[in-house]
Amino acid sequence: MHKLQFTIVTLLIGFTLLAQENTEVFLFDIKTTPTTFEVTSGKNISQNTGYDNQPSFYDNNTLLYSRTKDSLTAIGQYTINTESTEIITNEPKSGFFSPQRIPETDLIVAVRQDPEGRQRMATYDFKTHVFQKLVDSAQVGYFSFYDKNTFIASVLMPNQMDLFLKNLNSRTSESIITNSGRSLHKVPNSKSMSYVVENENQNMDLYTLDFSGDEPTSYFVCELPIGRSDYAWLDENRILVGSGDSLFVYDLFGEPAWTFAASLNKYKLKNITRISVSPDGKHLALAAEPVE
Repeated sequence: MHKLQFTIVTLLIGFTLLAQENTEVFLFDIKTTPTTFEVTSGKNISQNTGYDNQPSFYDNNTLLYSRTKDSLTAIGQYTINTESTEIITNEPKSGFFSPQRIPETDLIVAVRQDPEGRQRMATYDFKTHVFQKLVDSAQVGYFSFYDKNTFIASVLMPNQMDLFLKNLNSRTSESIITNSGRSLHKVPNSKSMSYVVENENQNMDLYTLDFSGDEPTSYFVCELPIGRSDYAWLDENRILVGSGDSLFVYDLFGEPAWTFAASLNKYKLKNITRISVSPDGKHLALAAEPVE
């Protein structure tokens, strides 16, 4: 790795952890209809000093997230019906970020940061917690899978992140766009992925990448609220964003505007960032700072 690129990668990691070092992961029950959204209960499920972030549902009963303790960032697993926490990885000299399930498999994939600061995607068996292999040689910052072979990734470049479409079978890597953001998702019940790109006003524009045709095609959807980088899909038509201690929704078939959805003030949290919705749409997980 070039010295400049290594330095910038290290700074990116450092700034991210510094800015969110006291985050916790909160889990909520939610009720939705095509036109309504309701938060029915919630709690802090990480209950851990340090950086707890990047929640993602393995299935309807299992939540994965990055969990830091004693300067070690591992993959944490929270089981909803037993309210129990388990640590999946145990590598003292490595850090693990953005854990997710690879669709149609029992594998978990995460960005593994080695002692030299390099970031590589690595897979682990969900049942045995055994390391499988490194997935890609690129310096991946963030990623999301379309299916078990295809994924999009924001790859660390010398002064930005660029979005690539990658395929594990063919080992191909296609450049999609430059200056991409960190929030990448599969759009539920569709043949699309979504990603964000910084616009000229330094806000984030959200796009979908449609796989239904002969070639993947990008379409502009909307601009995220000012200062927001993270979002989740509530369903194939609605996008959810957190700001402060509140949630806002953008409906693709409604007015082209973000509307207030729910206040989480009573749960004593602030500065909501990462958001994830369970496959069955009954649970919502998010990262936020606890209010003392």
